[in-house]
Amino acid sequence: MPTLRAAAFMKTFGLTYPIVNAGMGSLAGPDLAIAVSNAGGLGATGLTGGNFNEATLRAGLGRIRAATKRLFAVNYLLAYGEPKSLPVALDAGAPVVQFAWGIPTAEHIAAVRGAGAKMGIQVGSPDGAKRALDAGADYLICQGLEAGGHVQSTMALSDYLPRAIEEAKSVPVLAAGGISHGSHIRRVLVAGASGVLVGTRFVATQEAFAHDEYKAAITRATASDTVMTVCFQDGWPNAPHRVLRNRTLTMWEAAGCPPPGQRPGEGDVLTTNAATGATRIRYRVGMPAPNDRGAVLEMGLFAGMGVDAIRDIPSAGEIVVRLWKECVDAR
Repeated sequence: MPTLRAAAFMKTFGLTYPIVNAGMGSLAGPDLAIAVSNAGGLGATGLTGGNFNEATLRAGLGRIRAATKRLFAVNYLLAYGEPKSLPVALDAGAPVVQFAWGIPTAEHIAAVRGAGAKMGIQVGSPDGAKRALDAGADYLICQGLEAGGHVQSTMALSDYLPRAIEEAKSVPVLAAGGISHGSHIRRVLVAGASGVLVGTRFVATQEAFAHDEYKAAITRATASDTVMTVCFQDGWPNAPHRVLRNRTLTMWEAAGCPPPGQRPGEGDVLTTNAATGATRIRYRVGMPAPNDRGAVLEMGLFAGMGVDAIRDIPSAGEIVVRLWKECVDAR
């Protein structure tokens, strides 16, 4: 360790370790990106594609640039529509842009290239890998169905990762889904991946913008506690996601998984944010924020099948170093 492919990826992006944190929407704020990049990985922060506050966006990216000399990524979910903030993010100095749940348009790609930034594209199948490569991706992220949060793949990571790597040739391929321990990293690097994208393990860190009860629930969970479902679909209809089983999911399943308009407890206000007054409704897409108060554990608790290896809530920088040590030590 590292393998030749991992070493090449690390050299290209100036990394000490071939580890990237997932740009998990609001969970992956500037603090998480800074901590991961400063530890030698590639930190990432989640951005919105629709309405956004330009001053807030510039301030956040400016804070990352001021706090780390290393590269970091901004992440867009194209399923939410046009990434309207992309020109501002690039102008503010975002050096790497990741796209998921869709292939960027020629205009998006031209904007990224015009700014001198690098581009990663997340895929969920070998055919998706080919389309991303045709679009000119600098690296691929292969997400397996083991992943937490919104999952665009219906295939286990091991079922298509080798085919995607073969398709990619010299283009780096990152493996994602269920990776929470260094032994998982070693397995995919030996299989030919250039690195890993890690989500759930970084939710249970001090820097993740998530409620403490949510983080603690991850540390108690096992893989069998995670469920692939479309239960929490308000705001993103019919998008499969992996969550921890909880009261909302159990109620919905017991009622026969009814559609919107017929679900038990529909319209219930679960939480109120102590800072903003914003409320969260049952079945709504959205993760518990630190200042949410109320039935936090009845919200959608996104988590992947790697939760078995997560039993503490350290700093994200410590996790980067630990994961690599586990990888090197694994046999």
